[in-house]
Order: sequence, then structure tokens, then C-alpha cells
Amino acid sequence: MKHKRQAIVFGSYIFSLINFRKNLLEDLVRNGYTVLAIAPGYDEEVVRKLKEMQVEFRSVELARTGFNPLKDFSTILELKKIFKVYQPDLLITYTIKPVIYGTLAASFSGKTKTLALITGLGYLDTGVRTLKKKIMQSLIHALYRFSLRKLNFIAFQNPDDQEYFLLHKLVNPATAMTITAGSGVDLAYYTRAEVVREPVIFLLTARLIRAKGIDQYLEAASNLKKQFGNRVIFQLIGLLDEGNPDSIDQSQLNKLVEEGVIDYKGFQKDVRSLLRTCSVFVLPSYYREGTPRTILEAMAMGKAIITTDNPGCRETVRDGSNGFLIPVKNAEALQSAMRKFIERSELIEEMGEASYQLAKSKYDVHLVNHHLFEFASL
Repeated sequence: MKHKRQAIVFGSYIFSLINFRKNLLEDLVRNGYTVLAIAPGYDEEVVRKLKEMQVEFRSVELARTGFNPLKDFSTILELKKIFKVYQPDLLITYTIKPVIYGTLAASFSGKTKTLALITGLGYLDTGVRTLKKKIMQSLIHALYRFSLRKLNFIAFQNPDDQEYFLLHKLVNPATAMTITAGSGVDLAYYTRAEVVREPVIFLLTARLIRAKGIDQYLEAASNLKKQFGNRVIFQLIGLLDEGNPDSIDQSQLNKLVEEGVIDYKGFQKDVRSLLRTCSVFVLPSYYREGTPRTILEAMAMGKAIITTDNPGCRETVRDGSNGFLIPVKNAEALQSAMRKFIERSELIEEMGEASYQLAKSKYDVHLVNHHLFEFASL
């Protein structure tokens, strides 16, 4: 009887298995794999959904933040045990720690083919050069070099990240490499929405950290609200990242909410209803994104985009076609781009249509997964 291939998909956050990798898991099952998903934590609803998809789940210990190789050594040992039991033919990893530790554990197995998905650099290259960041960067570089030596396949989400890995010698140049259109977006889930022109509603959804451009958004919103009043609404979705030194100032946000400048929606488990009713999606990030899923979701729903000329972000916008690209950390440029949509509301529909067409032709998750499967011969 023909051996049924075994695949393991390893992520750093249990909810990401459904929120970001559901289609990939389904496509693996559809292609004849027995699939095990592993991630830290446990959630009954996620496990139930995975089971309905014929995907088994196993929780592993993994600290989401910070790098302590000695502390994380137990994770590698746990992964080795999992590999010994399941003997996977394929491992797919995404986000920094799963890529490093998952690939390292798989290297002890002679039969496992590994595909690493690089979903951005995060704080690895934001331009900040504190001593703490330099030490952390050196450590992560060393871990990447050591773990990726025998990697089979690596997929980047933008050319800048590929260039970074090669420049810093984090991956063997002989490794098979490709660039995907992000993680893709499910067009059947994020469905096309109606055009919203009056009032003009701008929406930003992200972790509320400075690197996502929140400060620039708040400043631009304050200035434009004074001029245009009720003709414009500035919505914000996301949680304050407590304990993170890059988190925005809560008192500043509270003041703008009290003044009626910002319509703060907090954390939203499902952003589709707010995406559906917004006019323009905004992400003025200078964080090293892979390809921001929030932008892809907005594009799939037919929304015009304002984002930065920053790695990962710039790939999603054809400047002047489906939105505007602005310089990073530039509230004045963001304000100017927003003003165009307020004063020329026809751009909302024109650019929203261009976004939808781009999402359909380039970012459809099934196209992205097909690319991966062809690339790695899955």
C-alpha cells in the first residue's frame, strides 16, 4: 500500500493556524497529506475547527517573545520527540522561532523536507540601533545561520527580505528560494463590499505600536478632523501592547477619543464588518512587514489603500492606481494622501476597484498556495 505522506505545520501562535494558515492546511490535506499542526497554547474552538479539517493538533512549549537559547532548548527536545513519533515527510514553518527551532529539529531527521516561510523581519531591521537591539540582532542572525544550513526550501514575501538574508549570510545561497505574494487572502471569506463615500471613513487596524505608524495616523487625524469635521471619521482597531517600550501612549489615545478625533474600536476578533463599512484602509508602517495581511484583506473587500514605501507594504500598492505610497514616519505625507480622498471622493471607488482586481489576480490564497506547492514539489 502506498505510504500516505505526513506533514507538520509549525507556528508561534495557535490562532494563526486558523486565521492565517487555514487554506494552506486544507490544501495539504487535499493533496494527500496527513497533517499535524503544532503551536504553543491550547484553544478548544481552534482544535475543533482543525479536527473538522482533518488536521490533528499538538501543543508545544514556546515563549512567543524574547530569545533565550538555553531556555528554548527544551522546545527543540520536544520537537525532536514529535519528529521521532510522526516521522514527517514535510515540515512547513513560519515566524522566527518556529523557523529556527523547527528547522533545527528537522535537521536531525534524514527524511524530512523543510519549507521555511519568512513572514517579515519584524524588529530585526527597523533602523533602531540600541545596544540591546544589536545584541538581539546578532543572536538571531547566529541562530538563523546555524539552523538554516541544510534547509531545503525558503519562501520570502518580498524581495527586500530575500536580499537581507543573503546580504547577512543567514541562508545558504544554494538553498532553493522563491518570493510569494504574501500569505494570500481568502476571497471567499473577505468578500467585496460596497463603496463608502460619505462620510469618508479611514480605518487602521494593527498592534498599537509606534512601528506600525500609529503616531503618524493620530497626528494626521487630529489635523484633518479640525478642518473637515463630521465629513471624515478616523477608526482604529487594535490592542495596546502593554510592556512593549514601542507601545503608543494610552493617555494620548484616550484624549483623542474623548475629543471625538478617533473612533477607537479596541480589539476585534473579526474585522470584516468594519472593513466593509470603511472607505480607505491605512497602514503607515515602518515595521519590517512580510506582506501585511490587513492590507490584503482590505484589498479583497475592494478598499483603496494608503501605506508606506516600506518593504512588504510597497508591494501591495501601485501608487496612484489602487492607493498611495507615502514615506515612512511622515505624518504630513499621510495627511496629504488622506486629503485627496476627502476632496476627490471618486478616488475611493476607482482605487477600491483597482485593489479588488489586484487581490484577485495576484493575492488570491489559492494562487499563493499553488505557487508554494509547485516551488517545493509538494
